[in-house]
Amino acid sequence: MNKFKTLLLGTAAATIAATGAAQAADAPMREPVYRCDARGFIELPGTDVCFKVGGFARLIVWGANEDAGSQETVAGGDDFGMYGQGRLNFDARRSTDHGTVRAFIEVQATDNNSNTGGALQLRHAFAQLGNWVFGKTWSTYLHGASDPNGTDLSFLAHTIRINQIRYTQSVGNGLTVSVALEDSAYEDLTGSGTAGAQGENNVPNVVANINYAQGGWDAQLSGAVLFNEFGAGVDNTGYGIMFALAGEITDSVNVFGKINYTDDAPGYQFDWVSLARRQDGPGQEVFAFMGGLSFEATDDVTVQLVGGWADVDSPVAAQDGEQMVAGALAQWRVASGFDIIGEVFYRGTDFDLPIADTDEVVGVLQFRAGI
Repeated sequence: MNKFKTLLLGTAAATIAATGAAQAADAPMREPVYRCDARGFIELPGTDVCFKVGGFARLIVWGANEDAGSQETVAGGDDFGMYGQGRLNFDARRSTDHGTVRAFIEVQATDNNSNTGGALQLRHAFAQLGNWVFGKTWSTYLHGASDPNGTDLSFLAHTIRINQIRYTQSVGNGLTVSVALEDSAYEDLTGSGTAGAQGENNVPNVVANINYAQGGWDAQLSGAVLFNEFGAGVDNTGYGIMFALAGEITDSVNVFGKINYTDDAPGYQFDWVSLARRQDGPGQEVFAFMGGLSFEATDDVTVQLVGGWADVDSPVAAQDGEQMVAGALAQWRVASGFDIIGEVFYRGTDFDLPIADTDEVVGVLQFRAGI
């Protein structure tokens, strides 16, 4: 890691320094020094720590038309609602002989339609030393460059925030390799906590990726291996493999896509593939792909189109069949730091058990101001 470069301090930090000088009128004025070369970071006065505070506040307004049996995903039936949400993150970094030391924390609270608001949720909390990461953050399996943009309610994504130990090595020429041990408890959502219960995992998941980013294109091959214990002496090895690609066709048009296959590893599937994770024993196989494009209609307006399809092979009739998804999104940058996003998305399923089929359309408006 390069040492942080020495630059002139920005206006905000200069104001802080001037305030301190005013308290000691006899002290000579001295131009402060800025050692933080990452955009948006400032130096914590009197230390070698660079820090950044970020986050946003937003209002989500939604309406849903669902014919979804037992699989309703928004609030059940034909509905309308709105809620506020706030997110705050803190990023602190220090350059050392062993590489960058970093602490990152992100929390979020969602309104629960009461005077008390909502509970605080921990989204990220990790420590980093050089190439090593320890804590909760995005899974090593994910590929952010090929993930579509979306509102808070959108399931057109691939979201796994998980505790892990990760090592990343740069090979050169845009090629990196990452290997991680991830918390297997993410797959145990039965809530029983009983030894030998369905979905219990006794060792961490092994996850790795090979990523190539060069010339406006970003490709990644990811793999995950899980060691599952379903109870009653039934154990097996689950795994997932994914290839993802994103790139610039022109200055204003980007394309993205990903293909994902999982065998008894549903926690590594796309968000819109609705499965009961680790509750039904072995025998869940899913092949899914998703792709789309985004383009800048104007300097302030971006439009995105997404589509996907999944073939689900499950021993449970209520989950065996096909799933389809599609979405359209428009984002308007009204002013620096303030966006309005409109999104419409659809999910349909065709399962062996017809009562479990879904047919839903959701529309969302999101108003967001961020720093």
